[in-house]
Amino acid sequence: MRYLKLWVMLWFFALLAACGGGGNPSGTSSSGGGSGSTASQMTLAVLNGSGVSSTNISTAEIATAKVTLLNSSGAPIQGVIVNFTGGGLLTLAPTSATALTDANGQASVEIRASSSTSTGATLVSASAAVIVSSTSTTVTAQKAISISSAPSSGASDPQLLANALNFLDTNPSDKSIVLKGSGGNGRSESATLRFRVVDTNNAPVKGTIVDFSVNPSSVVTLNIASATSDTDGVVVATVSSGTVATSVVVTATVRGRSIASQSDQLLVTTGSAIAAGFDLSASKFNLNASLSGDSSTITVRIRDANGNPVADGVPVVFTTDFGGVGSSAQGGCLTSNGLCTVTYTVQDPRPADGQLVTVVSSTQVGSTGVISKSINLSAVSPGALGIYSAKVSGTKVTALNLGTVCSAVFSYYVGTPLNFAAAAGTTVGMTGQVAGLSGSVSIGSPILDALTFGERTAISFTVTAPSTAGAVPACVAGGSSSQTVNLLVTFTSPGTTPVQQTMPVTYPF
Repeated sequence: MRYLKLWVMLWFFALLAACGGGGNPSGTSSSGGGSGSTASQMTLAVLNGSGVSSTNISTAEIATAKVTLLNSSGAPIQGVIVNFTGGGLLTLAPTSATALTDANGQASVEIRASSSTSTGATLVSASAAVIVSSTSTTVTAQKAISISSAPSSGASDPQLLANALNFLDTNPSDKSIVLKGSGGNGRSESATLRFRVVDTNNAPVKGTIVDFSVNPSSVVTLNIASATSDTDGVVVATVSSGTVATSVVVTATVRGRSIASQSDQLLVTTGSAIAAGFDLSASKFNLNASLSGDSSTITVRIRDANGNPVADGVPVVFTTDFGGVGSSAQGGCLTSNGLCTVTYTVQDPRPADGQLVTVVSSTQVGSTGVISKSINLSAVSPGALGIYSAKVSGTKVTALNLGTVCSAVFSYYVGTPLNFAAAAGTTVGMTGQVAGLSGSVSIGSPILDALTFGERTAISFTVTAPSTAGAVPACVAGGSSSQTVNLLVTFTSPGTTPVQQTMPVTYPF
């Protein structure tokens, strides 16, 4: 009997020792010190907007994440900082996401859905550093919760749940499409417009039927007459352009309800290029043929039949018979705001006197049409210049005669034998080769750029004979004798060596 009592006592103590094990329930965690000590415990609970512990909150309510921190004896731990974290679906307040435990060992922060569309499952976590036997120990706790769309007045019919329609965005983002037949790389003939259906809590409503209309309806095509909202409450309408430039507005209306919303204005502009709207210009028309690299900027401007610049990205190709045009990357350019530019550069092969440089630009219209336009430039060497008696044809002036006076004004023309003007910016200078002889240009220097080809440039200059005797006799107006001296005429085109010609001048003495 004595042995039986001993056996029962041993069995009881073994059973009691076995009961000391086990795990923590969800939302509770502990962390303690060395062997033989019982850990501090943290319990985390999520309270919904009504203050009831829950694992589910709605997007419309403000919930509370609350922890209770107890020591190994089960007593509350006061004055400990608790750090809270939430997944990307949650926003915590205060923004520091921290709180201090009170006399009951409790600390809490507010949690709410980040937005009306922040639905799904997430994890709320808390941690705190607790001093146990002069050693800092971290205790943590976690709680898994779900976030659902806010309930809306108890209704279940998506048509009745809808409270508002919000316009979201337009694609293309610049809210502009091109006219029908003008689409291409970077140019769209259709637009997508998005709206969102929301309930009284601004949460998205799925399954609501929305009807679309467009104004004006006669010049564009509404591709989708109605749509059903998806899980994000979004419905999509698409519009295709016609052949008339206009601005349109799409209206979305919840079917059977007086709930509607308008889109931002959508512009329908920029049609295909037309020949009448294809303009070509140059920054300089008269170039220096002797200066390799002398250049002119060629600009093309393109508009459509409505007077609007064509869409960005229209390719324009350039060619030329003399010199070079474009860059090594491309022999053309792409329009931006209806225009683009290339550079024409003087180089071999160069035109001869009387030959024009022709720069041709072209662009594709549709699949088969081409619009093309050309512009002419001249490239003249200063070595070909001279003074001529006429604007066109005439003879080269090789000598000047003052007649019976000592000073005279001469009006002639500067250019080439085949009637071309000098390069823009060319200057004409005159210097006497004997003391007292002078020449002064009053009109025509520097020579201005001119679009008119085949005409020399007018020039007017004054020549004055020596008034005192020296190496040559002094001029005497009406004198019976004559003296011939030399006047040096200098043609200087920008960037090149001046070219000089001797002009004999005869005066009386």
